[in-house]
Amino acid sequence: MSEPVITLKGACPAKNGVVPKGCTSSLTRQQFEELTGALQPADKGPVPPEVRRRFAAKYAELLTLSDAAREMGLENDPKVQQIFTFARNQILAEALNQHYVTEYSHPTDEQIQKYYDENKKKYLEATLQRIIIPMQQVTPDKPKPDQDAQKALAEQLRTRWVAGEDPTKLEKEAMDSSSVKTTPPDVNVGARRPGSLPEAHEAVFDMKAGDISPVYSDPAAFYIYKVVTIRQVPLADVKSSISQTLQRQMYTDKMAEIKTSVTSVLNDAYFGPDVPAPTGPSIIRPGRPGGPGGPGGARAPGMGPGAGPGSGTPPPPPPPANSGASPQ
Repeated sequence: MSEPVITLKGACPAKNGVVPKGCTSSLTRQQFEELTGALQPADKGPVPPEVRRRFAAKYAELLTLSDAAREMGLENDPKVQQIFTFARNQILAEALNQHYVTEYSHPTDEQIQKYYDENKKKYLEATLQRIIIPMQQVTPDKPKPDQDAQKALAEQLRTRWVAGEDPTKLEKEAMDSSSVKTTPPDVNVGARRPGSLPEAHEAVFDMKAGDISPVYSDPAAFYIYKVVTIRQVPLADVKSSISQTLQRQMYTDKMAEIKTSVTSVLNDAYFGPDVPAPTGPSIIRPGRPGGPGGPGGARAPGMGPGAGPGSGTPPPPPPPANSGASPQ
């Protein structure tokens, strides 16, 4: 781990204005992997060798250019200092974000069981049949369909279904009566869980096996459901999805707690009235000559524009080559 993986020849601080001849600086494998490990989260998987090499070449260039900037005293420029401050705050905010993502990434079995017990209705599974009665099509003979007659037809079909008639036969009658020439839809909807039907139809999951629903409607059609079977999905089958739900919920609640602990007040006289955010970038980003990936734009392996711990986050100010690397 101590062998050099990046060597910069001539990257040594000047002494009395003269750069020592034959001087080199190097970055060890350990130093390089600590850097990339900080920039690239472990859960992103291994970095392909060609990506790692491209990043190393860009990072070597970044160190060279940043050292040149230091020699010019640019790190003390007030504008650069402001950008450093902004970047540090942005990186700290993303570090906090990643901290809580990690902290809440593994809900306990007790938390999962509690959520399941408190939300058992979410994990009902009903096998359903459904008859759809399309609204009558406008034809030369019926330029204005009679909605009352259509509603009455839907109620009649429901009554016949309750009486035991074949729903497939009733569905065909419904299509014919509406002057719809397409093939009737399959009445067998299959297994569904709460949240998978239109909101107005969700009461279906309150019914028992064998029950037939009232007639539901929307501008396009009338709908009638039958619960064929209903079961409680075992915890083992939904444990993974509950874990993901808890991860999001705990993270969201924690971030909301932090954000709402402080109230920001903007000066309307200075900023003007609040208006809807425009589309596109909504935050000021420090300018970086050359753009992402250009000179000074080294990216973390496998990451997109804006190297750093999160999308849109500028990279931290790099260490001097003569301090982050080992002179030889």
